Amino acid sequence: MRAPRVRAPRERDPRRLVIERPATPVVVSLRWRRATGWRELAPREHREAGAPLQEGLAVVICTAGRPGSLARLLASLGEQERRPEQLVIVDAGPDDGAERVVRAGGGDGVAREVRYERVSGVLRGLTRQRNHALRLVHSDLVAFFDDDVVLLPGCLGELETTLRSGGPGVVGVGGFIVNDVARPALRWRVRIRTGVVTSLAPGRYFRSGMSTPWTFLEPTDALVEGDWLPGAAMLWRTASARAIGFNDAFAGYAQGEDLDFSLRARRAGRLLLAGRARLLHLHEPAGRPAPFRRGYMEIYNRYEIHRRALVDRSWRDIAWFAYAWGLDTLFLLRQLVIPGRAAYAARQIAGRVSAAVHLVRHGMASAAERQAARGAVP
Repeated sequence: MRAPRVRAPRERDPRRLVIERPATPVVVSLRWRRATGWRELAPREHREAGAPLQEGLAVVICTAGRPGSLARLLASLGEQERRPEQLVIVDAGPDDGAERVVRAGGGDGVAREVRYERVSGVLRGLTRQRNHALRLVHSDLVAFFDDDVVLLPGCLGELETTLRSGGPGVVGVGGFIVNDVARPALRWRVRIRTGVVTSLAPGRYFRSGMSTPWTFLEPTDALVEGDWLPGAAMLWRTASARAIGFNDAFAGYAQGEDLDFSLRARRAGRLLLAGRARLLHLHEPAGRPAPFRRGYMEIYNRYEIHRRALVDRSWRDIAWFAYAWGLDTLFLLRQLVIPGRAAYAARQIAGRVSAAVHLVRHGMASAAERQAARGAVP
């Protein structure tokens, strides 16, 4: 393998070191420590997964083109009574907006150690950024937060207390998003009446490939067990998270990555949502997928999750999946007659149809047969 080449940075930023390898994405890596301040990291320091894990808490933030949201989240982290030992920020943005936030002191005082990495190429995308961050974490617990959330007082401490007090039987804990509480809409009442789901209990996953959102949970101080955790705010045991790994195939926006990860993690233990670990999710419009792409992921990603999550998946489950999502797409047709929504709905439906055609062309049945022959996908 050819040795890496180090080239001089551009004139506009003399502080940045760019490491270039053949067929390898660029990584700009910075670390802040209280004693030494900011410094560039050498290539040999980029991967530390082999180091033993220390008792503590790491926070991972994966971001892309949302410097304002990142600054707001970092401010809320700095106000937590329980502050993490390590903060890892993995930035896949198109410019250095997030880097400027970090260099300007956005991470100062948030954690004992702050590590910022700017990535490109095959490391871009939420699941790939999170997997990259897991290689840099050296604490035994790791929390993942979306860059557009704001932690309310005591959130981080409640997450950690819940996981540590739950013992080895609890593998993950989620936070309660207080501004996303909502009663089930009409489409959910249709889903339960047509047998697509059998319950509207929050945080559940059904063999039809549908999952009930945590928004159905009323405000509570209790611990609520579920089948999956919200990706906007979740805490895991680092060793388990590394062993499970986020699905790299879910590139870009990666719809359903939290569901996929949680369902595979659930095989190892219980998943709890801590009602007292509260936060706000201020949904940032930047970075959201186009309607066609969203519709495509709604079918394709969900099918991949269905295939990976159900260990004893059968033909009946595949038929239930097709029935559920076919019916749901028909229900979506009503959006075509609503002013202001028709164009978006049309492209979203087209994306769903395109994904269904792709799956049929490449053989939904054959995928199930291959899985049965080799066992469940880990």
